[in-house]
Formats: sequence, C-alpha cells, structure tokens
Amino acid sequence: MKILILMRHGQASFEAGTDYDRPLTSAGKDQARRTAQTLLRRNLRPTLLLASPLLRAQQTGQIVSEVLQLPLHTAFDLDGRLSAQGLVQWAQEQLDIVDSVLLIGHNPNVSLAAGLLSGRYHSFGPGDCAAFDWTDPQHPKYLEEEK
Repeated sequence: MKILILMRHGQASFEAGTDYDRPLTSAGKDQARRTAQTLLRRNLRPTLLLASPLLRAQQTGQIVSEVLQLPLHTAFDLDGRLSAQGLVQWAQEQLDIVDSVLLIGHNPNVSLAAGLLSGRYHSFGPGDCAAFDWTDPQHPKYLEEEK
C-alpha cells in the first residue's frame, strides 16, 4: 500500500526577524512529538520524511525524525508557494519513487491539499496531520486525521 501523510508544522513563535526564521514554541515541540508518536502507534511509518526549509518545519521534522528513526530531508517545494493542487501533484511524484512519504509543510496549502484528496475541508491546526492510502492515485482513500 502507498501512503501519503500530510502534516502541518508545530506551533511557532511570532518573535523572529523573518517568517522564515520562526522557531517552534515548547507547545509546538510537544505537538510534533505527540503526532509522531501517534503515527508509530498506528503503524503509519513513512519511508521518506520531507520538510519545508522554513525553521519551524525543519524543527518539526527533526522531532519527527527522532521519534520515527528516519532521516529528514529538506524539500524546497514544501515552502508554501505551491498551490494545493501543485502540492498534490508534487506528492504524487514522490510516491512514484517511494511507498510512503510524510510531508511537513504550511497552511493553507496542507489543509487545502488534504481537502482536495478527501473531498472535504480539513482545518489543520499546528502539528496536525492526515493520512491517505495512495494505492490508486486516481482515488486516494482518506485513512485518518490526527489533531
């Protein structure tokens, strides 16, 4: 089975020089850890972990990487500039290469992409994720959402 997991970064501080440099708050670190632990408990273990280059997504990815014992890779395509449809198409390209991928990105793109895939809007809070069975790319099946 091919699996796509979309995740929003954990809660970030607004006290930074630029949007690019916003770090996770302690609550954001906890959100990332809890989500990663939930993925483990539900046996949703990606083979590839990709995160936006923005600091809050990188920090989220580092925590997820530690919990899942999986290397973190930076993907500039996850920096928030892709449309929701563009993010879905990019995810498909990743799943043409690997069986399962976890993408850590930003709203509104992550919420909107999950909505395109499930047929209903998903309001992703910090650290939230949704998983999809991508075995049939023409009809991805919504598996679950973690809040």
